[in-house]
Amino acid sequence: MPDCCCWRAGKGPLNRWPRSSGTKYREMAEMLNARGLACAVLAPLLWGFVPIYISVLGDADALEIVVHRALWSGVILLGLVILAPSLTGGLTAVRAALSTSRLRLGFALTCCLVTLNWMIFVYAVQARQLFEAALGYFIYPLVTVMLGMLLLGERLDRWAWVAIGVVAAGVALKTSNLGDLPWVALALAGSFGLYGVIRKRMGIDPLIGIFIETVMLIPLSVLYLWWRHSTGAVIFFGGGTVNIMLAMFAGIITVVPLVLYHAGNRALPITVSSLLYYVNPTTHMVVGLVYFRLSIPPWEWAVFGLIWAGLVVYFATRRRAVSTVNV
Repeated sequence: MPDCCCWRAGKGPLNRWPRSSGTKYREMAEMLNARGLACAVLAPLLWGFVPIYISVLGDADALEIVVHRALWSGVILLGLVILAPSLTGGLTAVRAALSTSRLRLGFALTCCLVTLNWMIFVYAVQARQLFEAALGYFIYPLVTVMLGMLLLGERLDRWAWVAIGVVAAGVALKTSNLGDLPWVALALAGSFGLYGVIRKRMGIDPLIGIFIETVMLIPLSVLYLWWRHSTGAVIFFGGGTVNIMLAMFAGIITVVPLVLYHAGNRALPITVSSLLYYVNPTTHMVVGLVYFRLSIPPWEWAVFGLIWAGLVVYFATRRRAVSTVNV
């Protein structure tokens, strides 16, 4: 994505242009910001349709799906790092990201967490627990807030605690109706939340970070495919041109939304990009209802209602909380 997607009015290069041409450049700034908004909306929307891709693969081995996702994402991102250094920072950024033992250890941990998260998500889709997955991604931001408090010593204001309490009530309602904890949702939220906290501490560019993580997985992915082949199992989802292309497509559906999200996130205020993230689990719910023809019982709507109420409380009070801190 070109650098222009990262400009907006009053920020970056735009504020250095002559004021005499203000109208012209304001129009250009609005156009560039609109592109950033389009990127930020399209990214989670595309992620939301990933369950359809997984369903097309049928009863394919869940681990092989994750292996192809890591393998082909790494190959595509390697091409971006080498051929588009203006977007990614190139090999210089990669060397800087691996410059200390602390960062290398961090990548080892995040590599394990992202693999676990992908595995749980594939399992959820194949087990037709798509609403569980959506619930996990809805509660993930507030799980991240809790992890930030526990692991990073971040302080929570009163409204954050209220939001967490409302979300916890939603999880408790689901638990009481299921007779067990919603493990899929909690595991998705926990693994992704811990991943986000570690990556926040590392301070690495998202594209470079996922590139390093997927490249670390490439040798293991190749070994896994070789092992399956040596045991007589058919790899590449059964072989054949179409299935090989489907395997490679796992990388495309990972990298394209990531690049779009990266461009949109840099072009928009953090609050806006954070709210647009919810297009992803919302699309999961729509896909579950329309494509998978799953039904949601009334009590489950009450669960999602509590989750959404908690999120509204949290995001609606962020500006107020920041203003109070600034005073």
